[in-house]
Amino acid sequence: LRYVANMLWPDDADKHKLDVDASRMDEEWAARPDEVMEYCVRDTYLPLDILAHLQSIQRKEALAAVALSTVETAAAGTTSQWIDSLVIRLADRENIAVPMTQSGPRRRDQIAGGYVHDVEPGIHPWVAVLDFKSMYPSIMIAQNICSTTLVRDGSKNDSHNVSPTTGTRYLESQEREGLVPRLLSQLMEKRDLHKRELANAEESGDKEAAFLHDQLQYAVKILMNSFYGVFASSFYRFTHPDLGASITEWARHNIRSIIAQLETDGHHVVYSDTDSIFVTAPVEPDSPISRPPEDALVFADWRAARAETLRFGERLANRFTKEGAELEFETALSAFFSHGAKKRYVGRVVWPREEMLIRGYEVRRSDSFSLLRRTMVEMFELILANEPWSAVELTKAQIDSVRAREVDAVDLVISRSCKGQLRRNGSVDFTKVYKNPDSLPYVRAAKQRIEAGLGFTPGMKVGWIVIDGKRSPMRIEAWMVDELGVEPPRYDPNFYARRLAKALGRITEAFGWDENELLAGSRQQTLFDF
Repeated sequence: LRYVANMLWPDDADKHKLDVDASRMDEEWAARPDEVMEYCVRDTYLPLDILAHLQSIQRKEALAAVALSTVETAAAGTTSQWIDSLVIRLADRENIAVPMTQSGPRRRDQIAGGYVHDVEPGIHPWVAVLDFKSMYPSIMIAQNICSTTLVRDGSKNDSHNVSPTTGTRYLESQEREGLVPRLLSQLMEKRDLHKRELANAEESGDKEAAFLHDQLQYAVKILMNSFYGVFASSFYRFTHPDLGASITEWARHNIRSIIAQLETDGHHVVYSDTDSIFVTAPVEPDSPISRPPEDALVFADWRAARAETLRFGERLANRFTKEGAELEFETALSAFFSHGAKKRYVGRVVWPREEMLIRGYEVRRSDSFSLLRRTMVEMFELILANEPWSAVELTKAQIDSVRAREVDAVDLVISRSCKGQLRRNGSVDFTKVYKNPDSLPYVRAAKQRIEAGLGFTPGMKVGWIVIDGKRSPMRIEAWMVDELGVEPPRYDPNFYARRLAKALGRITEAFGWDENELLAGSRQQTLFDF
């Protein structure tokens, strides 16, 4: 509660938890009862304030309305319960028997996932990003994929929808429309309706209507995207082992087909990831990738490249949209970078807004630390400005600063959520959650907090500093500077230097600098350098 409140309202003291030690409540009550009363009152409304700020209650109410379930089921139930609420109603109306939930082992051979196109390491200028709209639901509708349409007797008919790899067959919708495809079609129509009403409300300035339709369209999206996960499972009542495999088969087939046509036409596909395609736009080769000042001579070239990328993206979306594969022009990038790993890339977005897009790198990880996150973002800024050497120099400088202990310890705090089970006496049992809790740094940090008399609630985030990374397990000290007013722990410079080099070296490898060379501060020359 303290962590979330401080994150949402860092400058509003009235929204922060009071400094009362809940682990010593009897002593606190005896010493300052008024503060304890205020502490308890604030703890009652603070969770509600957080839920309101995050719009959590409204989202669950919208989901309940769309799924025709109770708010309790929408908030605390499973995705299969949401879907059951719709599918069982329709099955009853159609006089279709409702199977029991599958029992027995829930493990099953893993279904092959979506297609991921290999990415060439480096900077790629001016890229159009296209995204399949509701890809899996669209495939289930177009191919009529459902347990009620699966051909199980081995018969073959030219009217069947046939999976492209395994040859699994489904009845054509004119012969029998599946329960799930019918529901998904209705949900897709509902979402389009709510999106239209949202646009109308925003245009007319009706904020309440806009908020309502935004919540409803988002709830429909969540519900639609839940169908694949449930139908690819081994336990759901209306599932079959072939259903999930057929859906991903069609997804891979569709995206590979589009990539093949694009490359035949001479358009370079930079990357693709399950339901997105990144294609190099046909702009002038020397077009700038960083937005220049509007009074600069090259600004016209940058604007022309942006306009051509937008036209190119719209043309591709219109060309490749078909039943079961509606392609949308999602984003225009003036620059795209990856070090060559799947699902890890960054881009400079120039449409529909201007921002940096980061996917898969440590800036998204909660167990990183602020110096690493900040340095990585600064590196990406330089790389997307086509200044890779400056990015390498920045990395080397930060590693040197850490080694010289010139970095504030607060920028090196690693944090992570820590679980545990409360005992009746108020102590915490970590062995109920973790097999070997003392080997985990976040458990040891939590124990240090408890020993220091600070509060710990299972599930809260705890922070720590590594003071000796060579030991096994590594030695750490919990971060209690703000609460106890103590001196910061003396960090292990070599541990943090290696951590920086490992994370940032994956990026700089695209420019010839690996982890070891960053640590050494110099690069081994090869024959190709001469």
